[in-house]
Amino acid sequence: MEPIYLFTIAGGFSMAGALSARQVMQDNLPADTSDVSIEQTNIAKRFMIAGNLAVVALVLAMIYGWQQFAWWIPVAFLIVTFPALYYVFLQRLLAAKIGTWIYCLGSWLALIPVIIDWVA
Repeated sequence: MEPIYLFTIAGGFSMAGALSARQVMQDNLPADTSDVSIEQTNIAKRFMIAGNLAVVALVLAMIYGWQQFAWWIPVAFLIVTFPALYYVFLQRLLAAKIGTWIYCLGSWLALIPVIIDWVA
């Protein structure tokens, strides 16, 4: 598989997982922290862990991008393409709660061919 496709899929899903986890956390934790229940805190913790795993996958995808392409391609993808993929397509595709889990899982599954390409 072409490296640009691997990079785009892995980075796009990773960014989507991180951004949708942030959205769920913002929805569950109000600005006034005195009214936060234990259940809301537990939900926020689970999604924070999922978002952090998505960020780790994004960092791995970015390292792959910097090894494969000129420096400006991963930077442009990180600033423009990955957020645009999420806000234009992926956010509308799934709700934030289910989207976080699917995008995080997709990002880690997309890293499998990236790692195979690194080894080969």
